[in-house]
Amino acid sequence: MKTEKRIILFLIAILCGLSFVSCFKEDFSTNPNDRLSFSTDSVKFDTIFTQKGTATYSFRVYNHNSKALNISSVRLTNGNTGFYINVDGQPGPDLQNIEILGKDSLTVFVKANVDPTGQDTPMKIEDAIIFTTNGIDQKIILEAYGQDAILLRGDTIKVDTEFSSTKPYLIYDSLIIAPDVTLTLKAGTRLHFHNKAELRVKGRLNAEGSVSQPVIFRGDRLDNLFPTLPYDFLAGQWGGIHFYKDSYDNHLNHVSMRGSSYGMVIDSSDVSKLKLELSNSVIHNSAGNLFSSTDSQINAWNCQFSNAGNAVLKISGGKAEFTHCTIVNYYRLDIIHSPILTLDKYASTLGDKALNISFKNCIISGSYTLIQPTDLLGFNIHFYNCLFTLGGSDDENFLNCIWEGDPKFYATGDDYIFDYRLSSDQSSAIKAGNPEYLNDQLRTDMLGTLRPKGENPDIGAYQFVPENAEQENL
Repeated sequence: MKTEKRIILFLIAILCGLSFVSCFKEDFSTNPNDRLSFSTDSVKFDTIFTQKGTATYSFRVYNHNSKALNISSVRLTNGNTGFYINVDGQPGPDLQNIEILGKDSLTVFVKANVDPTGQDTPMKIEDAIIFTTNGIDQKIILEAYGQDAILLRGDTIKVDTEFSSTKPYLIYDSLIIAPDVTLTLKAGTRLHFHNKAELRVKGRLNAEGSVSQPVIFRGDRLDNLFPTLPYDFLAGQWGGIHFYKDSYDNHLNHVSMRGSSYGMVIDSSDVSKLKLELSNSVIHNSAGNLFSSTDSQINAWNCQFSNAGNAVLKISGGKAEFTHCTIVNYYRLDIIHSPILTLDKYASTLGDKALNISFKNCIISGSYTLIQPTDLLGFNIHFYNCLFTLGGSDDENFLNCIWEGDPKFYATGDDYIFDYRLSSDQSSAIKAGNPEYLNDQLRTDMLGTLRPKGENPDIGAYQFVPENAEQENL
């Protein structure tokens, strides 16, 4: 008798379970008007290097209806364009019978890995994700641009070589210029460095950029950290540029270098030989020091040195001259403990390596200490007609300088936008420079704007151009 009761109870339990499942299934809507909702109508990737994949993007799929929905199919329209999908842990490209309860949601992940296009310019890649529910198709557009690049992985340049602007260069590990070898970068050349990759210059580096086609050194992340914050705006994306001891006569003109970990590092050398001439260039946004030179001869003019997690310029011994440069630090990603200018007058105090440095018609500005508190008297460290945003006074080392000036830059970091051109005719820098420091090369500013003859030039790398006024170029 007890056995029969157990059998009856067991059968009842099964029937109840089947009834529950039947009831649950009945809660799935078959109404074609009950549709899915999406957090976006498209997923658009930035330009993608064809040799490397993208970060993974995601969007949400919502069922705002009271009843569950059975998504009979989730598929890529083409499936061979380089896009990959994953729906709540299930990889595509073609999935069936994805259930989503009423008032619930699921996540779709998308990434792209585009095959080489065979073209020099970016090529548009398109696909779509089709969600089919109760016979109704709903579409999410996928879009990317594939860019072929020249891949260099741990390469050493062993003969004189030219890089051109035809395709970008994608550099892994390091790129080394061997001793007694020259690498020339033609106008418009783009060098994209992977995480921790660096350029090691043991020979000679020439960059021949122009106003419209600068030579670019930057990281290889072309996407965004947030929708409004590209990785290109962040420091620490790659290593930097290292000039070794026996590297001399390097010339970089119209260069844009940004997003590095340690900026430019210049090793100790023979101070009687020119180590580096840097002109019309922007060195921007380093996680550490931005520009570090030890016992070397440096000449920089019409340059912007901006934003560093430590010092913007760290000069330890040697000879350096900075003319019409904008030297600023409004770094937003960390607390800064170093002054903008770190001038180590004791690093080499004997012979021709003793620090000998001058700043002429330069802006030194920022939200941190400008120069380390120290007595410069008796040392060959001089500032001529420079603008400082903090207080001070002239002496034997500071001549005809502007103190507590306001350069009135366009932007100093709101939304991580930085623009160190002069924005107003009320800028303290306007017509405050000394024309005696102008040579033929300095008759125009970094962007090609004429510095009028017979007038005092504006201090810094940029000549003021009123809004709606055409830039006067030579």
